[in-house]
Amino acid sequence: MSMVLATAFLFGCTAPWSSAKEGEATVSEDEGKIQVMVSTPEIKDLSISSNFAGKITAESEVKVMPLVGGEVIEKNFEVGDHVNEGDLLFKIDDEALQIAVTQAEASLTSAKAGLSTTQANAEATMAQSNATRASATKSVGEIPYNAQSMNVSVDTQYVNKRAANNSLKNAEDKVEIDERSLRDYKDARDAAKSARDTAEAEMKATDPESPEYEAKKEAYESAKTLYETAKSRVESAEYTLDSSKRSADNAEMQYELSKENYNLSQMQRDNYNTYTVPTTLYGAYASAVGANASDVSAANSITTSTATVKQAQASLASAKLNLEHATVTSPVSGTIVAIDVSLHNMASTQNSAYTILSDDPCKVVFYVAEETVHNVVPGNAATINKNGKDYPSRILNVYDTIDPTTGLFKVEAVVNNGINASDLIAGSSVTLKTVTRRSENAMTVPINAVYYDGDQAFVYINDGGKGKRLDVVTGLSDDESVEITEGLEPDMQVVTTWSGSLRDDAPLEILEDQSVEKKEARTSAGAGVEE
Repeated sequence: MSMVLATAFLFGCTAPWSSAKEGEATVSEDEGKIQVMVSTPEIKDLSISSNFAGKITAESEVKVMPLVGGEVIEKNFEVGDHVNEGDLLFKIDDEALQIAVTQAEASLTSAKAGLSTTQANAEATMAQSNATRASATKSVGEIPYNAQSMNVSVDTQYVNKRAANNSLKNAEDKVEIDERSLRDYKDARDAAKSARDTAEAEMKATDPESPEYEAKKEAYESAKTLYETAKSRVESAEYTLDSSKRSADNAEMQYELSKENYNLSQMQRDNYNTYTVPTTLYGAYASAVGANASDVSAANSITTSTATVKQAQASLASAKLNLEHATVTSPVSGTIVAIDVSLHNMASTQNSAYTILSDDPCKVVFYVAEETVHNVVPGNAATINKNGKDYPSRILNVYDTIDPTTGLFKVEAVVNNGINASDLIAGSSVTLKTVTRRSENAMTVPINAVYYDGDQAFVYINDGGKGKRLDVVTGLSDDESVEITEGLEPDMQVVTTWSGSLRDDAPLEILEDQSVEKKEARTSAGAGVEE
């Protein structure tokens, strides 16, 4: 007691503050502030693992059954022998199977040749279809041009008809003129004849010896000449009239012909618009549809030929697989406990030939409650422990029905491949550890930053250099961190130094911003991302 008092006397003035444990707050002597460290919440994954009692169960015996039947021509091993996975157990006569492979190869070659022919024919069909569609497009494209040509033809025939009509009228007018001229010439001829006859009569009535006779004779000769001239003019006018009539007849025929041509051009245009255009459009559509159908048929032919090739490939693969099945190897490593085939006898696909007790690691069976089973999924890592030795393992199966015996959910685990688990003997008990709860991207604070007021958890934050209490809701926790699910923001500075002196509005002296150091440490380590 005296030694304790002496120690307290000698060191009592400074020891309570200067020798504070790491993680505990101290009080600055000159300012009365609580010296604390702060950090912002850290985002990370949390998980909780649980231990379960389990029991090792033996695997079932492996029954080796041939996948093809036939005569056994080679047989190895006896009951009690140990075999490794892949060891040859027995062989079946494979002559027929080799022939089947050859036939399947020939069928595949034929199918490939058929596919090549089909593809070539399909290319030709599609080329022809493209030409058909192009022709149909051309036919449709020519419709406006042909329609315009029809209109031009109608207009041309109309002009010709008008011209023929004008020519007819001109010819008819010419006939009338020539008829009038002929009448005039006839009247002149008749007058000349009368004058001739009168002159002739006067000449005959005059004595040839009379002095007046020569004058009468000359008058007669002149009248006679005038008569002949008038007569010639009548003949010429008659010829001209006849020619004019023939021209008029020709003009009338030309006019009638031009009317018929005009009517014909109108009829042709109407027929083109009424019949030819729809027929061309429907024909082009039908040609295009037919070309498309040909393309579809060609594509279907390729699909069918391709399917034939695939079927031939599958048949070849099946034949090769059957050939491989003629050689029966051990599917597992283990001990032969029964043999039911003999040399030169028939092996059947309905009966097991060998029975082998497998060397594979045994499964560990354990049971979990309903609230846990949802977090235990196949593939999760696990650790099996027996007699202080750990075996890295994984969850194999999680049953979705409750075991009636235990009222819990059955789970199976198995040791990872490549790990020697010979010490795990069927029927023995082990412990198994695996993750049963997890929280990803959880917002966490150090475990010593969380205080409790009864059942209420709370933390202190730095509020402008003063402490401030915040009530929070906690989630998962491990040895270092506690998940905060409610009440805290990611950018708040949480007091991470435990102190019994912390209160609302208590003055704080910040010693170190751990969040900055953590960010710098992560950046310098190559993380490059701030949480």
